[in-house]
Amino acid sequence: MAYRVLSLDGGGPWAVIQAMALMDLYGAGVSGWDVLREFDLVAANSGGSILLGCLVENLPLADIVDKFFLDPDVRGSIFQHGGSVGDDILEHLAHIGPKYSAEKKLPALQAALPGQGNKTLGDAISGVLCHLGTGDPVHLLIVGFDYDRCRAKFLRSAPASSAAFGTGAASTLTLAEAIHASTNAPVNYFDAAAQYLDNPGRYWDGAIAGFNNPVLAGVTEAVTLGNDPANVIALSLGTATVVWPWPQAGEEDSPYVQQPSPIGLVNDLSKLAGSILDDPPDLATFVAHVLTGSGAGLPDPLKSRIVRMSPLVSPIKDANGAWRPPAGMMLAQFKLFAKTPMDAVAQSDAQAIANYAKSWLADQTYNQSIRMNTDTLECELGQLLYSAAKAAWNGLSALP
Repeated sequence: MAYRVLSLDGGGPWAVIQAMALMDLYGAGVSGWDVLREFDLVAANSGGSILLGCLVENLPLADIVDKFFLDPDVRGSIFQHGGSVGDDILEHLAHIGPKYSAEKKLPALQAALPGQGNKTLGDAISGVLCHLGTGDPVHLLIVGFDYDRCRAKFLRSAPASSAAFGTGAASTLTLAEAIHASTNAPVNYFDAAAQYLDNPGRYWDGAIAGFNNPVLAGVTEAVTLGNDPANVIALSLGTATVVWPWPQAGEEDSPYVQQPSPIGLVNDLSKLAGSILDDPPDLATFVAHVLTGSGAGLPDPLKSRIVRMSPLVSPIKDANGAWRPPAGMMLAQFKLFAKTPMDAVAQSDAQAIANYAKSWLADQTYNQSIRMNTDTLECELGQLLYSAAKAAWNGLSALP
């Protein structure tokens, strides 16, 4: 029987997209534990770790969408204003610098997860048994970045140790504390490293270690736990990626293609701060595909043991091969949406993200491929539409 991995990208409130995808896959009335029992391991980073916390809390999927991610009071409690006057001035003038309080975030997470948030990861998941039927709980892996040691930190619900791979101990952090570590994006978002009164360590967001898309961490953990890589399948849920095609011949003046960015300190710092969400994390899905056998031995039409589901915020081609905005959007509206920030605190931004997710679920905009030509957005491996990705996951899940 295949070992199933669920991977949840970072992306702040954009993680509502992941919750909506799970609703489409498993039903709006399904609760968190029902979803978790479909898997053997869940790897999560940042916004995805918040969704994981809601699943472990056993909230209904519909409530996770409407009463958590789309509730302005919940978002506002997690993204509370912080930083110094100097930070405020820098952010206002150069759009660089922290806006939110790391210190206030942990109590907000604890309040949002009253049932399971103050339990250790192992205790929080202890009653939720994995899909394989071994009697073991689902294995949780939340990714952070150790601020002092400058390396990735895997926060586990159970050990992952062997003579071949070394020692990976279970975390002593609570569920809320682990989420606090993983959601602590620096520079443009939170004003200090995540830290605790009763536990050692200081942490930044796991994206700093290259794990904004944690699917490769999840697949590696599955292999470390003793599974044959060719027996591992993974559903990788993203939080949307903004991609504009590179101008081809005759498209140089098109409003739907990329233009070279200006060079300068302010723009360079801004691009560096945002790079944790860009191509390096996307590469993880392709590397996970290679690690699990590159699709060898799968029946047609399945081509990979990895299924990637994540909207592209991109123009799409019409029947004549010309670029246009996604269905229901004018060019100006689409360009404005493409600039929606990762934190998306404003209610209008959060609702716009949910509306775009609905369009993606209805195949009205593109799905992110496992591998694509980033100049032309052509799909080279994976599925260009959500419905095809859903069919691929259903096919993988039906394999013995």
